[in-house]
Amino acid sequence: MRTKSDTPKEPMQPNDPVLYRRAIEIGKEALIADGSKAAAARAIYKVLEDEHREVVLRAFVEGATITPKGSPTYYHAIKRKLRRQRALG
Repeated sequence: MRTKSDTPKEPMQPNDPVLYRRAIEIGKEALIADGSKAAAARAIYKVLEDEHREVVLRAFVEGATITPKGSPTYYHAIKRKLRRQRALG
């Protein structure tokens, strides 16, 4: 039977912490300008596209005020839409 370790897992660190902080600021600006969490999440994703999924999800929570449980939904929807756009040309 598996048991969880007493030591919590450390969160994934961004490759570029300065870019991460800038993405959060861009997300907050987009949230104010558009009034849309989705627009803020798209702005954050564009900046952090090459980062690990966990890092992007955390940025969604911090910069777009998306809940931790809702952030994967935004992540997959944005990623899927971007993949379709790129496939079309």
